[in-house]
Amino acid sequence: MEHDEGPLLVLAGAGSGKTRVITARIARLLESGVPADAILAVTFTNKAANEMRERLGDMIGRERANGIWLSTFHSFGVRFVRQEAKALGLGSRFTIFDQGDSLGVVRELLRTEAKADRQLDAQAILSRISLWKNAMREPAKLRAKNDEYDQAAASIYAAYESTLEHMHAVDFDDLVVKPVALLRRRPGIRSKWRGRFAHILVDEFQDTNVAQLDLVCLLANERRNVCVVGDDDQSIYGWRGACVDNILDFEQHFPGAVVTKLERNYRSRASILNVANAAIEKSSTRPYAKVLKPVREAGPPVRICVLPEPQEEAKFVASEIRKLLKEGTDPREIAVLYRSNMQAKLLEEELRIAGIAYRVFGGTKFFDRKEIKDGIAYMRVALNPRDELSLRRIVNTPPRGLGAQSLRHILEYGEAHRMSLLRALKNARGIEPLSARAQASAVRLSEAIETAGKGFRGAGLADTAVSLLRAVGMLQDDAAQSPDAKRRRANVDFLTRSIERLEARSGADREALQSLLHHIALDSTDSEEPEEDDRQVTLSSLHSAKGLEFAVVFLIGCVEGVLPHARTTDPKITDASMADLEEERRLFYVGVTRARDLLYLTRHKERVTRGRLLKITPSRFLEGLPEADTERYQSSESRELGRQEVADMAKALLERLGATDA
Repeated sequence: MEHDEGPLLVLAGAGSGKTRVITARIARLLESGVPADAILAVTFTNKAANEMRERLGDMIGRERANGIWLSTFHSFGVRFVRQEAKALGLGSRFTIFDQGDSLGVVRELLRTEAKADRQLDAQAILSRISLWKNAMREPAKLRAKNDEYDQAAASIYAAYESTLEHMHAVDFDDLVVKPVALLRRRPGIRSKWRGRFAHILVDEFQDTNVAQLDLVCLLANERRNVCVVGDDDQSIYGWRGACVDNILDFEQHFPGAVVTKLERNYRSRASILNVANAAIEKSSTRPYAKVLKPVREAGPPVRICVLPEPQEEAKFVASEIRKLLKEGTDPREIAVLYRSNMQAKLLEEELRIAGIAYRVFGGTKFFDRKEIKDGIAYMRVALNPRDELSLRRIVNTPPRGLGAQSLRHILEYGEAHRMSLLRALKNARGIEPLSARAQASAVRLSEAIETAGKGFRGAGLADTAVSLLRAVGMLQDDAAQSPDAKRRRANVDFLTRSIERLEARSGADREALQSLLHHIALDSTDSEEPEEDDRQVTLSSLHSAKGLEFAVVFLIGCVEGVLPHARTTDPKITDASMADLEEERRLFYVGVTRARDLLYLTRHKERVTRGRLLKITPSRFLEGLPEADTERYQSSESRELGRQEVADMAKALLERLGATDA
């Protein structure tokens, strides 16, 4: 099928090659004469955007591929905000707050503004503000529920926005919300941006929220050349604001849209797909019902495994993995998936005992490490002296005698004299409560930051960054440093080398450094840092596993209260929890369709909770699965291990511990 003009909805089932559809469509548009810079293609992760660009580069050449507006929603937002900074009331030197920065603001506001009877979870408060922002709900128009967390979030929402404005900063959500608000209120700017794009393509459309849908609608011109690709059966992010109705109601937003389905699955064996189809067809919200059709032959049946209790379930999985590895299965092709990260604890314990190398998908990213965030904070303040959040982060890092009490005196002095925090540090010799050491430290810190700010305007970026980090004590050359200190130093060195590489590509341009720091805030994945050992079994939550695939998948904890989650199985089901239950079914479906060749569905029969033995009900998602494609399965190693096997496991465990110590 070829489609040229007008809106198009492509419903792409799991494993049907939806990314190929988008790249092929872009290539065809270019061949038909559409200019590369008139095409906007948006997806959800930088990894997906980079993979799409690589595929396009192979098809049409790197230079043409680089001319396309191909990015995540938030990376597009950065370009938009930079170009429209004046209209948005921002200068060019604005800061992008990452999750940690935003949490810092919320914690401070909870301490000073919120009227709560007890200490509240800042992350839960920030999540509510984020959901409101992405639903385009402004503080003045907000009606909070009669809930302690909602009330607290509502009480600081306006102050949170004012704090960001004062610090010349935007948070992650603003990168979509601010463009939407500006396009709504400024017809001239809206007309300008609509004229830029002849075609808009959106991947993973089922994961869009209200603000992202609004952005697409506002950018679409009168020709309505909007092509979206997604799968309503894989909409699993409602808890963070994704709205499955965006894809279900696409024809209402874009009347006359052509709808086509991709149902041929190139990934999984037929037996796995038959189980997936049987599970998802029980969903009550599928106006665009699809049936995955296998290209590959049946393969082994899906193995349904029933164990006495969770510890035995974890032992069983470790035992099966040992057997698979002995048979030659690549450990990188084995994954254990679970609904809650808490389930990984028992698994990790059993895998360690068995000497099986593993990684927990979604661990700490390189640019999320403390020393890296500290180094970035120094550069952010040098570039944007109004970024007081970053300055507070590093005012006593490394320790320099400016602890909490000293900082309080400096802040009080600054407030009394209407000074910024940086200027108050510079004038610290006039702050009498401070010790002589604290005064000197404050002045030296302000001078180092000011010197770097001037350096970034003229001297080399990398040299200035190294000089700044050396002046504040983050680059020490002490040969007697501990292994941890040396590791932290190596990480900071990697950060400065990143700036050297940037400078080699872009020259000594302060805007280039600002762009790098913005990019780090958007995506803190470091693809250049080598992994210690990539031949590892993967442990992952179901939410993190979306988009991945493995030869062998263990989907564990298939019981009521776990999958589906306990909050959806309350007997007093509301409309909202029914919607949540449908999302849980889609989550199960996503887990099943991660497997290519072999799938295990495991559950336990009982569990000890608060000293009581509880009988556990099997997950409702196991009901009605086709008998011809499933089998009850027990491990061939569910026996007492021999002496040599125990010795082999102990040796493997000691080797792993030795590698960790090294």
